Amino acid sequence: MVSREYKMESPQQRNSKQSLWRKVWRTLAPTKIKCFTWLVARRACLTHEVLRRKGKIIVSWCSLCGNTAETNQHLFLHCNFTTQIWAIFLSLTKTNWTMPEHTANLLSC
Repeated sequence: MVSREYKMESPQQRNSKQSLWRKVWRTLAPTKIKCFTWLVARRACLTHEVLRRKGKIIVSWCSLCGNTAETNQHLFLHCNFTTQIWAIFLSLTKTNWTMPEHTANLLSC
C-alpha cells in the first residue's frame, strides 16, 4: 500500500518531501526533538486516531480539552489548550501566523 502511494506521487512531490526531511534531520535540535517532529508530521504519534486506524474500538475525545476527537491535527495545532501555547510562543517571537490545517504543512512553512 505504501509503495503504491509512493509511486503515485509526482517526482516533484517526492523531492519536496525529501528536502523537508533533510532540513529537519540536519537542524541542530536534539535527536529526540527531531524524532518527535518526524512522528508528528507523519501522523504516527499514538493518538486515538492512530488506534482507530489499527482497528481498536475506542471512544475518542481530546485529553487536553475534552471537546472533540483526539486527532494529530487537533492535538498539536487546533486544541484550545494547544492554541494558547502557540499564542504564547508566537507572541514571544513577535510572529503573526495562521495555523495550517495539517501538521506536515506547518513544517513546510
